[in-house]
Amino acid sequence: MTQAQVRPAAAGDGRGCAEVWIDTGHYYSTLDPRIFQIPSSDGLADAFERDLADAVPGQLYLVAEVDGAVVGFLVAVLQEPAPHPERQLLRDLSHRRLFVQILAVAGPHRRAGVGTALMTGAEEWARDHDAAMVSLDTYLHSPTSVPFYENRMGYTRRAIVFRKELEPGPPPAPSAGAEAVVT
Repeated sequence: MTQAQVRPAAAGDGRGCAEVWIDTGHYYSTLDPRIFQIPSSDGLADAFERDLADAVPGQLYLVAEVDGAVVGFLVAVLQEPAPHPERQLLRDLSHRRLFVQILAVAGPHRRAGVGTALMTGAEEWARDHDAAMVSLDTYLHSPTSVPFYENRMGYTRRAIVFRKELEPGPPPAPSAGAEAVVT
């Protein structure tokens, strides 16, 4: 296993995060190029630097380093309980929770403990911020991420996200009683 050092992301980490993000794009675009793409490198490192500089309380940015190089990163955000939690259908909405938006690990370091170290760091941070749970989504057909979350990290499936691509077509006809506007 790779001995990754996990720490809060800091100024100067943008280039490493961009490299990991592009590598992740290569991986996922081979799984399904209709859904995933390789991110453009143009301005990407600067965009990561701006995101790090503009972080607000409740946002978590972690990086994993091996031999001084960024080999993975995690982005997450605290979600506060919904107003009037007693009126919510989902019990989760009654609690503060952490939502992991991104977990990305460079190809040579996948399946070597880097993702585990980042997720463990995020879970510790969530506990320190009184979060009751961590949630995330991932690509269902990934041969690495689904087993990682279920078998390695102990997460359970709770929902399915459906998607449908729409064919371009004529605009919908006005509904009954609606007046058509001609210009």
